[in-house]
Amino acid sequence: MQRYERSISVNAPVERLFAFHTDPANLLRITPKNVRVDILRHDPAGEGAIVEVRVRFLPFLSTRWRLRFEVFDPPRRLCDLQEKGPFRYWRQTREFIPLSEDSSMLHDVLEYELPGGFIGAFLARTFVHTRVAEMFEFRQKETKRLIEETPRGDDRTS
Repeated sequence: MQRYERSISVNAPVERLFAFHTDPANLLRITPKNVRVDILRHDPAGEGAIVEVRVRFLPFLSTRWRLRFEVFDPPRRLCDLQEKGPFRYWRQTREFIPLSEDSSMLHDVLEYELPGGFIGAFLARTFVHTRVAEMFEFRQKETKRLIEETPRGDDRTS
């Protein structure tokens, strides 16, 4: 099992940071341009809600992912668990930690495992972990940029 953790501070109240991560439009906004994501289903935010996406890493390589919100604890924590997708196991936990009235910490914890036993574990350590780190660094920086550059209450404006 692989584990990845990363935190970033954001100049926004914890409630705003949490709300940003429950809006499906923002998933598209914080995804790197070289990865195409299509939202196929997004239930209203809440525990048990399903999010289904198609992810294209290359023009000829795509996969469908079905995730379920296992924990929905506003404004403190979100946790989604892969029900169907490319990983043997995928669980992402986002913690939203107030630093002050107008500042928060976003702390991501990802636990994942590729299928394929020994070969999958080798690929996870040598290739996938680097891609995961790049993806989460980008997503956190974009979250920070979008929230801090957008007028309060208008987080979907580019």
